[in-house]
Amino acid sequence: FTIMKQEPFGPLCPMLSFKTFDEVIKRANNHELGLASYICTNSMEQAHRASEQIETGTVAVNTPLVAIAEAPFGGIKQTGYGREGGSMAIKDYLNVKYTHLGIKG
Repeated sequence: FTIMKQEPFGPLCPMLSFKTFDEVIKRANNHELGLASYICTNSMEQAHRASEQIETGTVAVNTPLVAIAEAPFGGIKQTGYGREGGSMAIKDYLNVKYTHLGIKG
């Protein structure tokens, strides 16, 4: 399905059926984009496992909301550049340099 291969920005909620938890993880990680993932479950154990295993920048569990000012937001893989929001946001725009100076004397 084309909608499952793109990164639409709008009020869309495409869904696919699955038989096993591992199938869900494999499908999610087989995608070239990784901005955000949304999980609907009554199992906190599955929510935790999915959050650890899915290759994405943000995971929302039982909510459509993921972006808040205090938390970093951004994707991985072929989506986004770095993070915005939270104290980590500035780090993606800085070039950190280490200089070691040996002084004789």
